[in-house]
This record gives sequence, C-alpha cells and structure tokens, in this order.
Amino acid sequence: MPHGEAVAFQRLDQRLATCLLGRGSPITTTHQALADELGTVREMVTRLLKRFEQAGWLQLGRERITVLDARALRELAQGPV
Repeated sequence: MPHGEAVAFQRLDQRLATCLLGRGSPITTTHQALADELGTVREMVTRLLKRFEQAGWLQLGRERITVLDARALRELAQGPV
C-alpha cells in the first residue's frame, strides 16, 4: 500500500470511529448511509466495520451496529498522541 493511501485509510478509520461514537448503541443504519456521511464508498466502510468487529469493538447485524468497546473506538478516533 503506498504511503499516501495508508494515511487516507487511517484518517477514514478515525472518522468512522468518531461517527459511530456520536450515535449511542445500538446504531440503526446501513453501511451505505455511513459511507455517504463520510464521503467514501460502501466497500471501505464495510471493510473497516469488519476489522472493528474482528477486534471485538462492535457487533454487526442487519442495518444494526452494537458498540461493544467504546473506549477502543474513542482511542482510535483520537489518533496517535
């Protein structure tokens, strides 16, 4: 992955974490709606949500996202200190 792409990807995961934290839990939305809000494509949002789920931070359901570890999402959203 070229460096610029890595930076853009990192910013998107931080923005997605911030977006999810502002909604409470469970969140009723679609991957497409999140993508539209973040100005990206659904595939990127889906990939990041799956990564967050594998990390144990959230649970994905049909048009439903349950936040399991808001602290981890908050740390990601704040970025490197």
